[in-house]
Amino acid sequence: MALKPITGGVLVPACSPCDGQDRFLETEFACLLERALQEPLDGAYLCGGTGDGMKMRLSERKAAAEIGIELCHRQNKTTLVQVGAFTMRDSLKLAEHAAASGADGVSSVPLPGAGHGQQMQYYRALAKAAGIPVILYYMPQPGVNFTLENVLESLMVPGVTGVKSSTNDFFFTQQLIAEKPAGCVVFSGKDEYLAPAVIHGADGGIGMWAAVFPGAYSGIYRAAKAGDYERAFRLQKELNALCVVVMRMGLLQSFACILHELGMHDRVFRAPAPQYDAVFAKAFLAEAGSLVERLAAVR
Repeated sequence: MALKPITGGVLVPACSPCDGQDRFLETEFACLLERALQEPLDGAYLCGGTGDGMKMRLSERKAAAEIGIELCHRQNKTTLVQVGAFTMRDSLKLAEHAAASGADGVSSVPLPGAGHGQQMQYYRALAKAAGIPVILYYMPQPGVNFTLENVLESLMVPGVTGVKSSTNDFFFTQQLIAEKPAGCVVFSGKDEYLAPAVIHGADGGIGMWAAVFPGAYSGIYRAAKAGDYERAFRLQKELNALCVVVMRMGLLQSFACILHELGMHDRVFRAPAPQYDAVFAKAFLAEAGSLVERLAAVR
């Protein structure tokens, strides 16, 4: 099957359900992703942060990639596989597997603990191993906080065709949009400023809230893209109101609680990630339940 060009749009970061022993549940994964792909989304982002990819076994990540790619092919939608791992060796193996399985592209978080020079070496090897488009994943964290110049240099590596920007610094994302090499795409990975990112030229969005509120998330993107700023910012305001509560009470517990409330498999983050309980759910839904209902109802 011919590759679908990765030019932007909304990619849902697929959840990777697990059992109480943190074993990947293939059937539940397929059900969740198939449900998401029925919505107005352009494809899937597999084994990223929302998919808890860094905590999955390599065999599980390969299984998730194969299932997700097949489901996206059926729907004629784009598949981007996050192959970043704790070692360069494992990342390259995952990239080769994703390409052989029919992915449209691979994505990668920075190699943990590596400086810019080592990252450049890694990105060149990644592009060669994959042989398909590479979308980098920029998210500042301890040990991997690079300058704008570093990221722009990374985008010059042959085979690298874009970046997902998940920094809290909106101006940094604006600079990436303005200074990126010709032909590179920029995905907004920070849901809290999806609308302004698109208005300033972002080509697409990859954010965890698309997994539970696909109508609202894609609605923000498409309204902003079409110049319907009233709708874009109305939906963005609703989403951000929920995010305020979520960040105060706990992102992972809140997300899992919402999955449960919407009738989806709710164990998607592996130990030692915090899990929600009945006490948490009662407190969270008392404060955020109406927001969850409204966002879930958007079509």
